[in-house]
Amino acid sequence: MSDEKQQQNLISCPGCKATIAWSLQNPHRPFCSEQCKNKDFVAWANGDNALPGQPDYDDMFTSELPDRDY
Repeated sequence: MSDEKQQQNLISCPGCKATIAWSLQNPHRPFCSEQCKNKDFVAWANGDNALPGQPDYDDMFTSELPDRDY
């Protein structure tokens, strides 16, 4: 396999930024390890990570949402 093809399969772990190969042998992809995968999950669960934008309903439970006719 050419060097160019091998480089196309290299990615940076979103957690620690280590360079890893995108491979079916890595069950944690796109992360390098289960530890990085779990740290990312915890960050999302704690609200440390968020998608930009305004939510339609802020701090409401689903049961408190008004009924909508679709």
